[in-house]
Amino acid sequence: MRNLAKSNMKALSKLLLVVLVFSFVFSSCKTKEQENSSWTSHIWEKSQPVYKEIISLPFIAELAYGTLPADKFIRYLEQDEIYCRNFDRQLLQFADSIPDPEERAFFKAFAQASIDSEDAMHQLLIEQYGIDSTALPSRVTLEYYSHTQEALDAGVKEVTLAAMLPCLWLYNCVGYDILHNANLEGNPYKDWIAAYGDEEYTAGMNRVLEIIDKWAATVDDDVLSKMDEVFIEAAWFEYAFWDYGYTGDEERALGAH
Repeated sequence: MRNLAKSNMKALSKLLLVVLVFSFVFSSCKTKEQENSSWTSHIWEKSQPVYKEIISLPFIAELAYGTLPADKFIRYLEQDEIYCRNFDRQLLQFADSIPDPEERAFFKAFAQASIDSEDAMHQLLIEQYGIDSTALPSRVTLEYYSHTQEALDAGVKEVTLAAMLPCLWLYNCVGYDILHNANLEGNPYKDWIAAYGDEEYTAGMNRVLEIIDKWAATVDDDVLSKMDEVFIEAAWFEYAFWDYGYTGDEERALGAH
């Protein structure tokens, strides 16, 4: 649920011209050429059932074609605003816990860039759609946040990042899928969609995937199994988040798996 806008919203017009250049990066949505034996290659394949469910949701298709009713988009944005504020805090807390100074500095910078871009895009969307910044969190939002917080509190960095990764990676993959299939002409959501062409975020995401693959190569099977478990659970929360935006039905969204 991480939006990819740059702080300078004037850049959106430029992004509209360059999105096709960057869309190929996510043709398989692996972001980088992973080794077949890497954990990210493994988890990408393992998460395909839920990923295919996500991109088949009516929210995604209607957003891409500009036919999504505004009230559904607004409900999604209101929950995204709540979730991302908490996720940003978690990402900074996670960065502080990383022992390697270079990796710690990278994650701090990555988290801060995400916060800055999120603030810029959400300010634009609040002004454009009048979303309620005082909306209460849905059960979907609360349970997703609790899932990542539990992984963070456990204190195993590989597991923590695996739990947080769908918000950073799968969400971006969905965005590229929307971008690839979108009809931007006359689409009321074109600014939000166009933000998925951000080259700097793609480079940062590449680095995140490299780091988790490096970490995964050094842990035992128990930790790898837990990484798989928390990633897939978070991927289903991504599904629930999109679905709740469309239906407003917490039970349906959370009962999908």
